[in-house]
This record gives sequence, structure tokens and C-alpha cells, in this order.
Amino acid sequence: MNIQINKYDANFTAGGILLNEFLALKNILLDDDDVEIQLRNEMEQNNVIGISTKTARQRVILEIIRRVNQVPKSFWSFFYGLNLLEQKQALFYLCLKAYPLIFDLHFEVAVKKYKTSGTITDYDVQMRLDEIASMHDNVAEWTDKTFKKLNSQYRTALKDAGLLKNNKLIKSTVQSNLFWNYFKENKDQWFLKACFIEN
Repeated sequence: MNIQINKYDANFTAGGILLNEFLALKNILLDDDDVEIQLRNEMEQNNVIGISTKTARQRVILEIIRRVNQVPKSFWSFFYGLNLLEQKQALFYLCLKAYPLIFDLHFEVAVKKYKTSGTITDYDVQMRLDEIASMHDNVAEWTDKTFKKLNSQYRTALKDAGLLKNNKLIKSTVQSNLFWNYFKENKDQWFLKACFIEN
């Protein structure tokens, strides 16, 4: 029996870039032992992540595992050596890698809008979500509440990453060649376009 995996899911509603959570998990993510096992233990024990309800903690940690699985182990020593703005943009990069829906929204809405009007609104994002729903039956089944949450979470992630202010899209202000070279060297040059650095 073939199991169909939907390209688009709504799991990004579990949280935006999750900066505080990733900072709290530093010792686990830098550990040489099995990170996923330690993260699953954290669901039960709540030693460092600081999310009081178990249900919310499980949901967030499952999304953290999803993102962690997108990058090599060496990403984390790179990440924890960055300044705060660079860390936020690196976490936005993880979101784009882990969630095809967010990647689609970003490149079909924000990147295109940056080249034209330079602004993005909730209406712009909703229009693209409507287009996606018209092409994917599983997306069409989502509730209005889910669409609104995704729309809001995506724009909040842009703000948190320093790429959006008052609906105005902003080119990344990160100056470090070391930062940008990481993505070039790992065949993720597209991230420079995502941060409005390259066309």
C-alpha cells in the first residue's frame, strides 16, 4: 500500500521561527548523542524548553525535530556562533526548508512583491493560499481559522527574521560573508534570494 504524503500541511501553525525554544535546546542540539531521542525525552521531562503543557510541548518539539532533520549536525555549531539577527534568519531558513507551503508562499508572494511594490499584506498571502487550495484538495479542506493562522504566522516569521516591518519587505541587513557563504557552500544559494540579497 502506498502512503501519499501531502506536499502542503498546516503544521507551521505550531509556532513561528521558535527562537527561544532553539536557544533553550542548545546543549541538546550540540550534543553528540542521538538528538531526536533527547528531544523526545524533553517532551516528557520539560527540563529546558519551558513549555508548561505537555500537549503544546509535544506539538512544538515535533516541529523542532522536523526542522532539525533538514540540516546536517554541523549546522548547529554554525548557528550557535551567530549573532541574534543572523540566528533569526537562520531559523527562517529552516522554516523554508521544512515547510513546502512556507517556501511556496515566500517565493510566490514575498519575493515577487519585493521586486514590484515592496510591500506584502495579509490579503496578498491569502490570495496565494486560495490559489494553493484550488490546486490541492487537502488544503481546500482546511478551516478559515487555519488559513488565518498560517497567514499570520508566516508574516510574523518574516518580521521576526527582520525581513518585514509595517508591511514593507526589507532586504536582509546581515553583513557577514561567513553567514552567507554557509548557504552558498551548502547548495542553498536560493536563501540569498529569499532574503532579498540576490535577484
